[in-house]
Amino acid sequence: MNSPTPGPARPDARRRSRPGMWLAAVGVALAVGSGAALLAAPAAVPPGPTASETALAHAEADAVVLAVAAAGLSTSGAAAAPVDGAQQAAARAARVLDLQRGLLAGSPGPASPTTPAPAATPPADAAGVAEALDTSAQARRRDLGGVDGPTARLLASLAAGQQVQERLRAAVGGASAPVPPPTAPPAVPSAEPSPSSVPSCNRAGGPSSAGRSSAGEPSAGSAQGSSELATTVRAEQAAVWTYTVLAARSEGAVRAGHLASAAAHASQEDAARAIADASCVRLPADAAGFALAPDAATPASLAALEDSAAQAWSQLVGAAAPQQREAAADRLAAAARRLAPLGITPEEEAFPGHTEARRAASQAPQPSPAASPGG
Repeated sequence: MNSPTPGPARPDARRRSRPGMWLAAVGVALAVGSGAALLAAPAAVPPGPTASETALAHAEADAVVLAVAAAGLSTSGAAAAPVDGAQQAAARAARVLDLQRGLLAGSPGPASPTTPAPAATPPADAAGVAEALDTSAQARRRDLGGVDGPTARLLASLAAGQQVQERLRAAVGGASAPVPPPTAPPAVPSAEPSPSSVPSCNRAGGPSSAGRSSAGEPSAGSAQGSSELATTVRAEQAAVWTYTVLAARSEGAVRAGHLASAAAHASQEDAARAIADASCVRLPADAAGFALAPDAATPASLAALEDSAAQAWSQLVGAAAPQQREAAADRLAAAARRLAPLGITPEEEAFPGHTEARRAASQAPQPSPAASPGG
């Protein structure tokens, strides 16, 4: 039996196949359109500078202005007599500021700040330079909480180095260089501490229990910057011990100076302990004592002692929580003021406590500060 020969497709079958054809056509059109859109899309916009990069760029812009101003002051008639050494003070400041500028010029980040420099032209007199130094230092400190730890450490060191240079105003003006105010003795704690004196981590409603022991005490080594805080307290204890022993071995004005230095370092130790309390860090037990080298009273040994404390504070700035950085930067500045008169190098004066920055600055060729701020 022969099978029937298929005839032509009926009209209703052709009508049923049209929706599928339309769907396929639409799919092809959409695919083509999507490809064309992808080809025509603009390139991705690169991300802008980070907060750390912007802070470093602003610091560089300020350092340029300050270096030019100090260099001009060191060669101007205003910096010459009537004060012996005034021109040298300005020249020293120019060298220190140029070291800062040279290091910042090699820092990562944009070549220029995202906002205009704070001063269009360098200040022409000592008072103006000192004011610009203070403005720059305060700007560096304001940036501490919003940048990463290494950048915060560098900014705090830059600010401390600039704060030390403010003494050139007094040198040029004929007055003695400013000294830190005398430190008041620490208050004797009462038997019943007030709620405000109890660390927030031990109070109800304070930070979470992370970083606390089962008894509610801060856990050693569990909070941010705990190792650096322990190192800082130990460095200050060593300084207190050294100056106290030296005072016992001396008399007159030398003895008084050593006792004053011991009191200053005791204040620094109290500040470190306050930061530890605020950070919920339980510090290790105090050392029973420290061995003194035979040359402990020499200027070189005392400079090394002071620099050890400055390095500890510098490390603490970078390791501390953002809200504790400014307090640590305060104490780094105090350490820098103690270190500056001890015959240190320009690199040590430019970057108090920051050994890596000193090393980099000493190895890098420094451009002349006589260039214009925009050049």
